[in-house]
Amino acid sequence: MSNEGKQVSVHYVGTLDDGTKFDSSRDRGEPLRFVCMAGQMIPGFDIAVRDMEVGQTVTVRLEPEEAYGPRRDDMVISFPIAQMPGAENARVGMRVMLADPMGRPMPALVAAKDDQTIAFDLNHEMAGKALTFEIELLEAQEAEEHHCCHGRGHGHGRCHEEGEGRGDGECCHGEGRGDGECCHGEGEGCCCEDE
Repeated sequence: MSNEGKQVSVHYVGTLDDGTKFDSSRDRGEPLRFVCMAGQMIPGFDIAVRDMEVGQTVTVRLEPEEAYGPRRDDMVISFPIAQMPGAENARVGMRVMLADPMGRPMPALVAAKDDQTIAFDLNHEMAGKALTFEIELLEAQEAEEHHCCHGRGHGHGRCHEEGEGRGDGECCHGEGRGDGECCHGEGEGCCCEDE
């Protein structure tokens, strides 16, 4: 049975071809929850989970096209240092946060620098790499089986299991102040148990 459209909970460990571990939900001690095939995950991860059964563990190796895509040379951009306040203090290899014309954050790597120019690599740090995931499916439920703060959504069109919430727009069951905000007022579009 397909898990497409279901709210799933998984543990995973991600490694590179040389065995280096780059991410692990187990190390964080908290499963990853998402709606399968809703575009919240990289394509190959979604596809692997779609056909799993609860309790099953699989290991999948994803080529770059199934993960974060190939590296793109056009994603390395250069600017005159004089036009970027603070750029004179940046070092090659440093990770920085830039902003696009709309003000949205863009993580970048300082790829090169000389006296006049600095170059930023906007490729995802895992772009161009094959990734291996060991995935264990812990839970898979139909969306309507989840209750978000008495059936109210949190503004993103997805529902979360009762009791979840971190103040980032997810469900904040029991953490609201009763004044239309939740998670100590840090959530947005969220809902509260006592509303």
